Amino acid sequence: MNENLKNHYQVKLQTELDQIRHEFLADLKQASNHATEALIDTLQSSPPHEWVDIATDRICPGQFPNFERLVKVEAAICQMDIGQFGYCCDCEKKIEDTLLAADPAAQRCLECLAKQK
Repeated sequence: MNENLKNHYQVKLQTELDQIRHEFLADLKQASNHATEALIDTLQSSPPHEWVDIATDRICPGQFPNFERLVKVEAAICQMDIGQFGYCCDCEKKIEDTLLAADPAAQRCLECLAKQK
């Protein structure tokens, strides 16, 4: 993958990450119970890169779709940091450009996606 395209995806992912963090907090505020209020306080006093680890044990991820997306976007950014961005997490082949263009947080190639279904 050329450097310009990688930079494009990095900016796109970081922008989405900032937005998703904000939306996840809004989801927690809307749920409004003692557990989510305590979690909001903890998250707001913690570095954003620790949010996934903090929240994983305290919520039901399926209840908060923005949390599931937060996990995927953070995973893609981590893959970028270690030089694995654009490679399938299952078979390690290159993820098709069309998939990455549609969703830069894609974790699997078309072949592995088909196997997963």
